[in-house]
Amino acid sequence: MKITKMLLAVTLISVVSGCANFRDLAKEVDLLEQVYVEYQVNIESEHQVESFVLVPLQQVDAETIDGYEVVIGNRQITVTTDTLSKYLFTFNDVNHDLRFQVGEAFSITPLTETSDNTELTITLSETGDIPPTALIDRPLNNLVDVKISPAKIGEKAVLNEEKFDRDTAKLGMWKPVTHLLEGNSGVFFLDEFNSNKTAILFIHGMNGTARDFAPLLAKIDRRKYQVWVMNYPSGLPLELLANGLNSLIKIIDYRYNVKTLHIVAHSMGGLVAQAYLDLCRNQLGCNDIASFTSISSPFGGISSAQNGIDYAPVVMPAWRDLAPTSDFIGNLFSSSENHSTTPPHLLIFGYKMSGILNKESSDGVISLESQLNDKAQQRSDNVYGLNEDHVSILSNDKLIQTLNSFWQESEQVHTAK
Repeated sequence: MKITKMLLAVTLISVVSGCANFRDLAKEVDLLEQVYVEYQVNIESEHQVESFVLVPLQQVDAETIDGYEVVIGNRQITVTTDTLSKYLFTFNDVNHDLRFQVGEAFSITPLTETSDNTELTITLSETGDIPPTALIDRPLNNLVDVKISPAKIGEKAVLNEEKFDRDTAKLGMWKPVTHLLEGNSGVFFLDEFNSNKTAILFIHGMNGTARDFAPLLAKIDRRKYQVWVMNYPSGLPLELLANGLNSLIKIIDYRYNVKTLHIVAHSMGGLVAQAYLDLCRNQLGCNDIASFTSISSPFGGISSAQNGIDYAPVVMPAWRDLAPTSDFIGNLFSSSENHSTTPPHLLIFGYKMSGILNKESSDGVISLESQLNDKAQQRSDNVYGLNEDHVSILSNDKLIQTLNSFWQESEQVHTAK
């Protein structure tokens, strides 16, 4: 009887406090739809070489770009743009150099100002329109300059700043656009950049911040490594976050000429990181990634996310991607068919159950079935389990020992390429 009353009280408190959260979320989702548009693009081409590059442009004669997408093969691709983008420049990258050269088939497609008509069919031609002259024979990586996003890029930070507080993490879930606009998001450097040190990028999970990694970061040898952290609003669509990470790393690579980068991601951050790796492999831009470590990541999705979709008054965008049957989960690892071209992946899982209501085999948050998803295991180079729950795993001494060995082995292989 006491347990029943306790559960009822907790439920009522959650409902009352949750009403305000859902009201905030509804406003943010509307704002998100006003800022970003997704286009489903079909490319019509009969060319033998089919490596297509899609570049959203605010102006046809723009000197810089906010980003680009690459699709290998003649298939549909989703392109996410902001509402400031007025054109989509698409070309057949015949020699796979991420540059447009005169003679390559292309198209300049006007984009609608609303999200009502987001299906585009593009026909490429070597003649017709005049191509964007500012992009001719210029490497796209050098032209990326994200203007629409206020995400910070390479800004120095320390973990006790407000942007890494728990309240800011909550803001990122329920008011993700506000989180972004207030300058809490981006890739931050916890150390001064040093070209002689290897960089490690840490990516947190749902309702998290970079401070979640504090116990682990305290054990890293800063004489050899420099620490970067990605802080982001975890309520946003995961594909949008992966695209954002892709753009940020491109800019950092260009600014600092990074040669070796390790990625370590916890929980949902592992999904963002894997989606980024799928994307950058398609774009032939992952050469600097020496390794990827996922820790307690739900590669098979989270069933409670589907419950949120089915029953919540407002659906958090991230839930749609976290649902086990979502297209996002289904497409993970889809660009990694040639395993030899992907960075080595260390899959770390936790198996210490916690909580009186938790009955399934898990780390107290993510089920073992999801952490050890078949496709994720098949694409990983090493699988390692720790008797820890979802949070305590980041404090385990064996974790840093395992990471140090993995980083050293990966660096040797990476340097030899």
